[in-house]
Amino acid sequence: MQGYIVRRIFQTVYVVVALSIIVFAVVRLVPGDPAMVRLGMEASAEAIARERTALGLDRPIYVQYAIWAANALRGDFGVSWVSHQPAFAVVWEKFKLSVPLALAATLIGLGISLPLGIISGMKPYTWIDSIATTFSLVGIAIPSFFTGVVFILLFGVYLGWLPTSGYGPPGEALQLRYLVLPSTALGIQLAAGLTRFMRSGMLDVMNTDYIRTARAKGLAEQLVVLRHALKNALLSVVTVFALNFGALLGGAVVTEQVFRWPGVGLLLIGAIGNRDYGVVQAGVLLVALIYVLSNLMADLALGFLDPRIRYD
Repeated sequence: MQGYIVRRIFQTVYVVVALSIIVFAVVRLVPGDPAMVRLGMEASAEAIARERTALGLDRPIYVQYAIWAANALRGDFGVSWVSHQPAFAVVWEKFKLSVPLALAATLIGLGISLPLGIISGMKPYTWIDSIATTFSLVGIAIPSFFTGVVFILLFGVYLGWLPTSGYGPPGEALQLRYLVLPSTALGIQLAAGLTRFMRSGMLDVMNTDYIRTARAKGLAEQLVVLRHALKNALLSVVTVFALNFGALLGGAVVTEQVFRWPGVGLLLIGAIGNRDYGVVQAGVLLVALIYVLSNLMADLALGFLDPRIRYD
């Protein structure tokens, strides 16, 4: 296991380096000149040229990357050209706002999907299975931003129960009532996908020989499910959940845009529009690292759930 973790750490380094090269090149292919964005359309050609020199954009791209990579190894990911603050610090501040949104959506998603998927898998082709299947299909088909718009109209505009955007008054701590609508919109979509996998896993497991043997020994149905069936049924759910959790922590871009939630997703959208290369690069690398770590945790969890899985 330790050898596997070491190999995955090295793989993480390769992934981050390769992604940094790709992102560094791609953001510079996006139409638009950062110097012109900073100075405005009315700036003279001489002023734009001086600004490009000051930003280091007049050098060959491989030289720019070498300088940036050397500084990144020391923890310096550059400076935001918009806020004039360290790029990683800007991303980290927004990431800390994406974390509660992701955790709340995760709690909602798991709270709905696990019991619904388990019960529908234990009682297939019943009315509760029909409800679970319908919920799963509808939840997957309808994107979270559409659900968010419906929530805004219903609970924010018509009923006036909950705020529709932001995370609270400026300068104050996050208030939970601002978290309800965006996290529920994300949680429902997460629950829809996980319910389908949970149900499928339970259907496969409940018809196996060891489950029939456990029942033949006289074990209560609850023990059969919790002690024998659930671990194996969770294998596919853990894998799918890891990918979704990485996406949530990396910023649910469209949902954050709908609710004006000031997280990483909304930050990256603005940074791309402003050609703020430092913020884009730092943000994408952080998201990539989250995905890699989420998948590593999922692999370790699979080994715990199924002892037959060995990472040698």
